Amino acid sequence: TTEYLQYEGGKFSKSRGVGVFGNNAQDSGISPSVWRYYLASVRPETSDSHFSWDEFVTKNNSELLANLGNFVNRLVKFVIAKYNGVVPEYDSKNIPGYASFETDVNNLLKSYIENMEAVNLRRGLEIAMAISSRGNQFLQDNKLDNSLYNDFPDKSDAVVGVGLNLIYLVSAIIYPFMPATTAQINEILNAPALSITNEFQLVLEPGHNIGKAQYLFKRIDEKKVEEWRALYGGQQK
Repeated sequence: TTEYLQYEGGKFSKSRGVGVFGNNAQDSGISPSVWRYYLASVRPETSDSHFSWDEFVTKNNSELLANLGNFVNRLVKFVIAKYNGVVPEYDSKNIPGYASFETDVNNLLKSYIENMEAVNLRRGLEIAMAISSRGNQFLQDNKLDNSLYNDFPDKSDAVVGVGLNLIYLVSAIIYPFMPATTAQINEILNAPALSITNEFQLVLEPGHNIGKAQYLFKRIDEKKVEEWRALYGGQQK
């Protein structure tokens, strides 16, 4: 059980047409994964929380799109463009500071498992997104671009191999929250569903062919906020 989810500073009311409900979510055209993500991220576990249209749009654009979507899309497009979609032969030892990176991921993974087992679902989702964010930082720190590919091919190969495997891990840990997104990532990676283990493992091996790039999320225009706020503020029949 949880506390209550309030609506825009007030209360949900089906009879008065206040609030957004399942059929409204479907009619919005917004991906079920976005709804699931937002509602899990504001889950009223220990106190009441509030549904906010501003926050809903911000979390889509600044978290799902800019964090998870960017991590997957940036790396997958690079692998398709430079490696013809094939995981190269790689050695993680060619990545400076790899041991520290691996420790970071494993500490986050340990915390994720502990929180999920304790049914701290909101915190579990935060940690899952933190692992995705660590992936973005990993690509940034190692400057994955054309120069790396041309001038330091061994390092580029390793960054690609490790990065794809981190995407694979992220696909597994977001499954309780966004199963459709997990399925989409697995399709992109051309890989079966991954089981969560206690440690980050490099299971996508050299020679594996990934699939085509796909956008996981779409930007929501901030102008929709006032439209939705008016629509679901008590005018519905």
